[in-house]
Amino acid sequence: MACVSKRLDELGFGVGCIVETIVVTRNPDGSPNAAPMGVMRIGEEIIEIKPFRTSTTYRNLRTGGYASANVTDDPHLFLATAFKDERPDGFEPPVIGDNLSINGADACVHVEVVERKEVHDDRGDFICRVDSIEIERPLPTVFSRGRAIAIEGIIHATRIEENIRSGRLKMAEGLMRHFDVCAEVVKKVSPPDSMEFKAIRAIEQMIKRWREEPSR
Repeated sequence: MACVSKRLDELGFGVGCIVETIVVTRNPDGSPNAAPMGVMRIGEEIIEIKPFRTSTTYRNLRTGGYASANVTDDPHLFLATAFKDERPDGFEPPVIGDNLSINGADACVHVEVVERKEVHDDRGDFICRVDSIEIERPLPTVFSRGRAIAIEGIIHATRIEENIRSGRLKMAEGLMRHFDVCAEVVKKVSPPDSMEFKAIRAIEQMIKRWREEPSR
């Protein structure tokens, strides 16, 4: 496992740190399900995934036992997998291979569930062993505040929708203020034709619709 451990280090999976990935699991009918999700490396070759119990990811991990954690800083992939029912213009679903890897991701970490815990009120807790890692982007890329903060905004947006739908408007308003900060940064550092700028604009339109139709 020395090679796996080294690869996790190189990808930035620090032990004890939550990192944002796109987790892909397999539905009962064999089709893939992809969802942005923070995961934590808790050992040399061990990753912890803690999805909400109401999520498809949770159900698939309980029944299937296998998943992939896809590494990317592409806002398109995060938005397209976070809001599968919304499908904003220009954000088509990604192509996912038979091995649960996302086409266009920088790397894919394949894991198997080795232990399941039920210790949280609203989340499951799956302890996963890393079986293999595929590296698709061999060269480093520059750090982009726009891409990074756009992904942060997308994560906030998933919680904004949930809270509006549940009538927790005060919580939603607080998250919208956080999102507005993200949007301001993206619009300052990224051009209008960039994917991160387009992602922010798409979320702004979705939030407007959610606020107009909170009971939908």
